[in-house]
Amino acid sequence: MNPTVALAKRCSLCYFRDRSSVLFSLMAVIIVVMLYLLFLRNTMVESYPDIPGMEGLIDAWVLAGILAIVPVTTCAGSLSTMIEDRGTGRDRDILVSPLKGWQVAAGYVLSTFCVGLAMSLITLVICVIYLAATGCAMSASGIALAAVLTVPSSLSAAVIMYTLCSFVKSSGAFSGLFAVVSVLIGFLCGIYMPMGTMPSAMNTIGTLVPASHFAAIFRDALASDALDGAFAGSTAEALADFRTEMGFDLSLGGFEFDVATMMVYALAVTAVFLVVAMARIRR
Repeated sequence: MNPTVALAKRCSLCYFRDRSSVLFSLMAVIIVVMLYLLFLRNTMVESYPDIPGMEGLIDAWVLAGILAIVPVTTCAGSLSTMIEDRGTGRDRDILVSPLKGWQVAAGYVLSTFCVGLAMSLITLVICVIYLAATGCAMSASGIALAAVLTVPSSLSAAVIMYTLCSFVKSSGAFSGLFAVVSVLIGFLCGIYMPMGTMPSAMNTIGTLVPASHFAAIFRDALASDALDGAFAGSTAEALADFRTEMGFDLSLGGFEFDVATMMVYALAVTAVFLVVAMARIRR
């Protein structure tokens, strides 16, 4: 077996065997679901009393946002193995092996990507089953697009989180970073609070985060049919305002993103983090 793949397999198994690690990496998702069911759902639905089918639309909107934050939190959680290796000195054993530095890094990133992709696909299946059971309008092409989108979103999260964790040297620092990421990602992706209702500075910061762009594309994939049905009798202006407020459409400095530019931007930011990671590997 390729040694990089072997290292990735070992790290992935360590993550999934540690049930507490899996649970804590999903803590942000659990918080979102609980807040939504207990507080946000009724409030958001009641904000649009004249629009039919708003329940299904809001459900799809929230679940699409969850699909964007799952790879971020699970990739971060899976990197606990790398931090533990540093803390216990196992990384020295790895470094004295025939593996080169970039191969070790590739093993950790590959493991993180596989974890994020697996958890994203599992979450997608659960979301689709829930939306289908509640009668939310969906299309096969939208579901297929969401499934394909889990690959770049997981890859982006893996690279970015690996780069951030490469600066972390201890388990205590990692716990602090993980807590901050888990809390902030829900706000930055416009799940706890719709993008259009955020202060302008917070909205700008959120738009700079690649996960926010993936969230917008997931919303277009899973919630566009419910959105079209709900606003079938409304004006184009009302639909445009709703899309902007709820984070279907993103803009930065007057530039309006479409699906293609959102994908290009997210991958470009990921490439920047990859360059930083490669520079640290060489050091």
